[in-house]
Order: sequence, then C-alpha cells, then structure tokens
Amino acid sequence: MGVKGWTIVYRGELLRAELLRAVLEANGVAAEVFGDSAYSAAINLTEARVMVPDDQAQAAQALIRQADEEAPPEDV
Repeated sequence: MGVKGWTIVYRGELLRAELLRAVLEANGVAAEVFGDSAYSAAINLTEARVMVPDDQAQAAQALIRQADEEAPPEDV
C-alpha cells in the first residue's frame, strides 16, 4: 500500500511502529502508523507501517537507524 507523497520507512510489529512514530515526531518528523491492532494472547497478528512525507524520508530513516543502534540488547 502506498500513499502519494508519503514513504514507508518501517514495516513490522505495531508496538515498535508506535514507538518509532514517537521518536520521529519528537525529532520534528511527521509520521503516521497504519495497521490493524489484532493481537492474540502471545503474538501480534498484524503488520504495521510507519509512513512519513517524502521530503522527510531520509531524516526518518537516519533516526530509525540511530534508534536501532542505541537500543539495549535483547535478552535471549
């Protein structure tokens, strides 16, 4: 799915998409999350998308990379 004038910068879990939207907006990048919120007891059953205006896509992708680099390691 595409929306004219907007670029998808993330596809994946809804919770992460919402967190990334908050990071982007805190840094002055307009962002929208699209996706259903269907959950089972243990897993997310949907794929969410974070979209930003085309002219902010590069900044958004850089912020997402920075957030990934600064994320604490996952416990395995």
